[in-house]
Amino acid sequence: MIHANGWLSAADYDRFETEFADELARRALPVPLLLDMRRFRGWTPRGFVRDLQWDIRHRNAFSKIAVVGNARWHKWITAAGRLLFRGQLKYFPATDVQRAEQWLAEAASRA
Repeated sequence: MIHANGWLSAADYDRFETEFADELARRALPVPLLLDMRRFRGWTPRGFVRDLQWDIRHRNAFSKIAVVGNARWHKWITAAGRLLFRGQLKYFPATDVQRAEQWLAEAASRA
């Protein structure tokens, strides 16, 4: 699970990327991912570039990505992400976290 909060900068990615790489190294890929964007506001310009770079590097790492958000543009970001990631992406409104988790569990139970 990734919680995206506030405004993400390039410095945020400096901290996040190492921790997340270590986590992925402990798992058999691809893995399901829950991306919680409920408190996410956006990126700084350099943060946006770093996010795109991260997405491209990890495009094969996820079997499914459930995006939970509460803003209309969170849904648009999910649609745009379908162009970047090989796994399925699906948007869930903030009130449907449990449904998002169930959708991800379906992928894990078939693996």
